[in-house]
Amino acid sequence: MRHLWEVLLAAEEEGIPEEKLRFVHTPTGSGYMELSLPCLNQTWLDEDEQAEGGQTEDINIGVNTYYRFYDIFYNMFPPDAAEFPALRESLTNLSLHMLAQNDIRRGLTKEDYHKRLLAKEILAGSFGGMTKDVFLSMNRPEQEKLLGGWLNSFRVGSALPVFLDMVHDLVSDSIVYHSNECPDEVLVYTGLRKERNLEQRIQFLIDTFLDIRYHVEIFYEYHFGIIGVEETMQIDAIAIC
Repeated sequence: MRHLWEVLLAAEEEGIPEEKLRFVHTPTGSGYMELSLPCLNQTWLDEDEQAEGGQTEDINIGVNTYYRFYDIFYNMFPPDAAEFPALRESLTNLSLHMLAQNDIRRGLTKEDYHKRLLAKEILAGSFGGMTKDVFLSMNRPEQEKLLGGWLNSFRVGSALPVFLDMVHDLVSDSIVYHSNECPDEVLVYTGLRKERNLEQRIQFLIDTFLDIRYHVEIFYEYHFGIIGVEETMQIDAIAIC
C-alpha cells in the first residue's frame, strides 16, 4: 500500500470498519512515500492488538502529511508546537479520512473518463434528440451498460455481437435470432407490449450498433412460430413473419 485510498480498500477487503482506522502524522517517515508502514510493501492491516475487554484497538496508520497535502498541514505541526496535541491529532485523522474518501470517489479509469465524455455529448444533443431521450429514459446501470457497449463499438466498429449484448442488457425478456441462411437478416423478439418508449429504444439500438446492410424484424409480445418448438406454436399467440 502506498496511498490513503489503498488503506480504505484494504480495510474493506479485510472486513475492518473505517472508524477503526486512525491516521496519524509521522514526522520521521520517508519523504518519498505517503504511508509509513512497518513493512515497505505491506498489503495488509494489523488488527491483532487487543484492548481491555477483548475489543480491538484502533489501527494507527502513519502518514507523511507533507507528501501530497503540504498546503493543508504545514501549519499543523511546527517544530515547537506543544499546545493542544490531542486536538491536532483528531483534526489530522478527520482530515485524512475525508481526503482518502475523496481519493476513492475521484479515482477514475480511462474508460470511466471516456464514459463521462460520451454521456456529456449525448446530453448536449450531439447524437440527436432521440438518442438523448432514450438515454434519459434509462436508469443508471442501464446507462453504464450503454456507454460501455458504445465505447466497445468504437473500438471494434459496428458489430453484430455488440448489438446482441446491448439488446440482451437493455431490452427485457428479449431474444435475438440471426439467420444462417440470410446473414443480413436479424429477428428481435421481446415479450413486452409494444409502446412508444420501447419501440424508440430498440430502434435506437439498431441505428447505433448495426450496419445499414442488416434487415431487422421486430416482434412484440407474441413470438413467431418455430416448427418443432411447441412453446412458440400456441393458437392465438403466434406472430406471423
